[in-house]
Amino acid sequence: MGENEKQPQTIGRYEVIRVLGAGAMGSVVLAEDPKIKRKVAIKTVKMDAIRNEADRHEFMARFQREAEVSGLLNHPSIVAIYDVGDSDLGPFLAMEYVAGKPLDHFIKNQVPLSISHKLRIAAGVAEALDHAHAKGIIHRDVKPGNVMVSEEGQPKLMDFGIAKREDASLTQTGTFLGTPSYASPEQIKEGTVDNRSDIFSFGVLVFELLSGQSPFPGTSINTILYRIVNEAPVEVKPPVTGILPEAWQRVFDKVLSKKPQDRYSTCSSFIRELVDAVTVSEMDQTGRRELLGILKMGGDSPLPPITSRAHEETMLVPQPSDKGKSMIGIGIGVAAAAGVGIWFAFFSGGGEKVLLKTNPNDAVVYINDQRQALLSGNNFKLKDGDRVRFEAKGFKATQDILFSKKEGFPPVVPMAPIVSKVVIKSDPEGALVVLDAKELGITTPEGVTVDAWNQGKENPLTLSKGDLRFDKIYKQGEMPEGVIKLEKRTSTATQEPPLNPNADGFITLKGGFPVSVKVDGADKGQLNSGSKIALPPGTHKIELAASKLFFKETRTISVVAGQASPIALPGTAVLTISTRPGVGKVSIDGQETGIESDGSTITVATGPHTIAIKGVKGSKSFSEMISGDKTLDYQF
Repeated sequence: MGENEKQPQTIGRYEVIRVLGAGAMGSVVLAEDPKIKRKVAIKTVKMDAIRNEADRHEFMARFQREAEVSGLLNHPSIVAIYDVGDSDLGPFLAMEYVAGKPLDHFIKNQVPLSISHKLRIAAGVAEALDHAHAKGIIHRDVKPGNVMVSEEGQPKLMDFGIAKREDASLTQTGTFLGTPSYASPEQIKEGTVDNRSDIFSFGVLVFELLSGQSPFPGTSINTILYRIVNEAPVEVKPPVTGILPEAWQRVFDKVLSKKPQDRYSTCSSFIRELVDAVTVSEMDQTGRRELLGILKMGGDSPLPPITSRAHEETMLVPQPSDKGKSMIGIGIGVAAAAGVGIWFAFFSGGGEKVLLKTNPNDAVVYINDQRQALLSGNNFKLKDGDRVRFEAKGFKATQDILFSKKEGFPPVVPMAPIVSKVVIKSDPEGALVVLDAKELGITTPEGVTVDAWNQGKENPLTLSKGDLRFDKIYKQGEMPEGVIKLEKRTSTATQEPPLNPNADGFITLKGGFPVSVKVDGADKGQLNSGSKIALPPGTHKIELAASKLFFKETRTISVVAGQASPIALPGTAVLTISTRPGVGKVSIDGQETGIESDGSTITVATGPHTIAIKGVKGSKSFSEMISGDKTLDYQF
């Protein structure tokens, strides 16, 4: 069923609702099973691909094999196959419907996700692949297009259409299986693959997910294949924020090793070591424990060897197109409760599955005073009368919320930040206090009072007196205590001989995201937090921008010879934008976002923003001061 073909009303016994996507070889439609009222995604073959009965039999046999492979895999992070059949339209495959987007959508569109969120997705895929390998199944086409991310942010591995079982019988000599950019060296050179080939492909996927680029880039298939076989992964510049560069290189050199025996023995052991490379500022100990809890396969013990010959089977994959419309990589919306490891055990009990969301995200969840393994933003089983409470560092704990199946649960539970009165004292006294790039005064014996220290966000604080200084970014939930001791600068990078009034000074960036910097109109490129720029003494115009976060600001900075002047950058916040009645396209500060006002989320820099909604019922603009995660519900 191609784009120009009329949509059928039924496929087998299934009632077609709409087309989800179409590729060169076939289509995927959303349908409903009238017997049990279950929505399914149905994969069909394009009619002109079936030239005779032999072709029909071939497609049917391959759908049957995919269903048989799926029957061996019972895992919450693997899309389930429900049915295989034949109809007037040809063979079809009915599978689990997951509402969401393929992972390559997030990568290609550079959707801003935290390191923690990305690693949660990677951990879910790792668990799914390890499960398949333990059952003697090699996927052989691991790539972002074959991973769905549900609306709850949970991953689902799909499309085992070319997966290999030891007793497979469909054969054709000399056919390459897989997608070139994600193929392993041995898959390219020899056609011999085992579970370690999937681990290599998974390493390429995670490299792209975290860095936004391929480890083996090229403009032609021949170039890509040559680099996979002969060259080391490209160096990521600038390094991925939040992961130690030396550890990044060590981990990816191992998972992308040319020799299969030198790679990690499981996908989980690879992710486990990658988590260890994440900096404390990106993920605290609680976050690490919760993420590692997803990886239920302990240790680094190897799985039994699973071997196949890639030239023994035919892969039914069309030629790649720029838009990625293919049978295998099609971006269908698939969705069910997706979970991994501990999530599966949790969902096996009674009660109703409920999505618990908070503002801010990732709050600790208590159900009947029992702390849950997952943070808010996930599904939980609730029964009538269950008490739910949320806690987050820097925010007031919520009151218990009683769940009622009849009344449901609030779509988003707002949490109030803890706002405290703080007195800042210094040793010695007489220091200039700068909080969030704003001068607050000079310390006295009584100190400088901050009436509203917001613990729900990061707070960069600087105290300076002559060549004495104190710099610290207080994390969420932190605030100054006691007397702050200033220390003399000792770094030659920031101190010049005091008798040279013409010596350079410095500006330093303090904050959580990279920005493009211009100084007096001269482009200095994109710089990370902690970067320094040497400047002559005097007044300078500093232009800062991060278009993906809708941040643009111009400041005038006075640079003193031999001294560093900090530039504090704002934090980030997640906006959830809805309108009623109807939805429209969302722009922020005059820049299109690519989302609609249907409850979609987007990450922005904190500070003032203008939100514009353009819909069929008209356009409206709203001015907002964003200080943290926020749900915006507008009415036309």
